[in-house]
Amino acid sequence: MKSDLSIVITLFKTPVDKLKTLNQYRNHPILIFDQATKNNSEEIFKILNTEFEYFHAEKNLGLCKSTNFLISKVKTKYFLFTQADIKIDEISIENLIKSMNLRKDIIFAGPVFNSTKNLNEKDQLKEKYELKSKLDASIMICDTEKVKQISFFDEDFFLYWEDKDLMERINKSNFKMIQILNSFVIHDAGKSTLDSTRVKFIRRTNFKYGELLFDLKHKKLRIIKILRQFFQNIIFIPLNLIALNKSKIIENISQLLGILKFIKFIFFKKKSKNV
Repeated sequence: MKSDLSIVITLFKTPVDKLKTLNQYRNHPILIFDQATKNNSEEIFKILNTEFEYFHAEKNLGLCKSTNFLISKVKTKYFLFTQADIKIDEISIENLIKSMNLRKDIIFAGPVFNSTKNLNEKDQLKEKYELKSKLDASIMICDTEKVKQISFFDEDFFLYWEDKDLMERINKSNFKMIQILNSFVIHDAGKSTLDSTRVKFIRRTNFKYGELLFDLKHKKLRIIKILRQFFQNIIFIPLNLIALNKSKIIENISQLLGILKFIKFIFFKKKSKNV
């Protein structure tokens, strides 16, 4: 039977063993965007026991651009935006799909996280949900047509804060988000990527950049906050060097790089407006 649901997933330094969980989606079309520096389609094919569409870029496009690209390729009524380290059974997936018909204004629906509850036949027939102002965006089912009306991630973001920005925009629209109380997932948070020093730099830099960008877009930005954090990190770097505190040094440098990336964004944004 043809599925009404596509699986949309972006890989970022994802350990090979984590990809085995994608076999749980074998009944649905799978679209993968790989942020690795090389084409890993053959290696992934050996791991997965199902077909998938694979996309790859020579440079890291970031979560937002790669996800939006995948969504543009979706041909089904719904898509499941998810991460590689999330475990979900077919009953929970079916309950997510059914939930999209509960209200005409639903754009996103999310499951219950890390619950050990077992679904019995009575639970499967229940239609329980709660309206939410935000969902955990690591896995949620989305109405494809509605998403294309309002757009998904803001591509000014790179790796963090894009989900919070998305929720803010949904709350200002006429669409609603719900959590489905008879759909369950297990999420090994923080274990879906390799934990290298380079990855830490990328993540922490873009977390700070995303934080400042979110404040800017939602009119919460304070210049004094940027200046205070900039000079605090400059002061703390030599102190942490003396203390040989590698973790704090990485944090200080990442914060500085994130602030500088944000300033660069502002500069080029103003420059492009003047052209």
